[in-house]
Amino acid sequence: MQELSATSKQLLIRIYSNSLLRVKNTVEILSQNLHLTEDYVRELYGSMKKDGLISESDGEFKLTDMGRSKIDVVFTGGVFDIIHPGHVFTLSSAKRLGDVLVVVVARDKTVVKNKGHKPLNDETQRLELVRALKFVDAAILGSEGDIFETVMKVMPDVIALGYDQKYDESELEREAKRRGLSLKFIRLDTKMPDIKSSKIIEDRKDIMRDF
Repeated sequence: MQELSATSKQLLIRIYSNSLLRVKNTVEILSQNLHLTEDYVRELYGSMKKDGLISESDGEFKLTDMGRSKIDVVFTGGVFDIIHPGHVFTLSSAKRLGDVLVVVVARDKTVVKNKGHKPLNDETQRLELVRALKFVDAAILGSEGDIFETVMKVMPDVIALGYDQKYDESELEREAKRRGLSLKFIRLDTKMPDIKSSKIIEDRKDIMRDF
C-alpha cells in the first residue's frame, strides 16, 4: 500500500470525528466537510476500500481497524469557561501531538464537584466555544463519572494533560494498563502560566468594584 495522500488522511480523520459526533458519514456530508466534490469522495473511497482502510454499510462510510491505525488521536479536556490565549496555546500544542484532536468539555456537575461553584457558561455554551476553534477536530461533553468513561469512548493514542491539571500521571497509567489500553500520557507546558480563567474572573471583579 502506498503512503496516504494528505486528502486521504483527511478523509480518515473526518470519518473518525463524525462517528464520535454521531454525524452520518455519507458521501454528501463528507464532501461538504472536506470541500470536495461527491465524485471525488467516491473515487477516494474506491481506492481506500481496496487498501482495506474504509468500509461502507447502508450508504455510510466506516473506518476499518486498519484505517483507524493510520491516524493518531489526541485526547485532552478541561472546563473552558472563558477561552483565553492559554487555552489556544495549549490546545494547538496538543494538536501537534497527532492527527486528530478530541477535546472533552467538563459537565456542569463535574465543575461544581471539582471547583465548588458553577461555571459562568453552561456546558452547552462551553462546548460550542471549543468547537469553534479551528484546530479542534471534535469536541464532546465528558461523563459525570471518571475520565476513563470518556477515554473508552474515544479510544485515543495520546492523552495530553494541561500544565495545571491535577492528575497523577502514574495513577492514570496504571488504570489505562488495567483496562488494556496502550496510551501515551504527555504533560503539556505553557508560555502563559499566569493566564487562567479564575484569574480573569477575579480581575474582572476587581475592576467592577473600582467603579
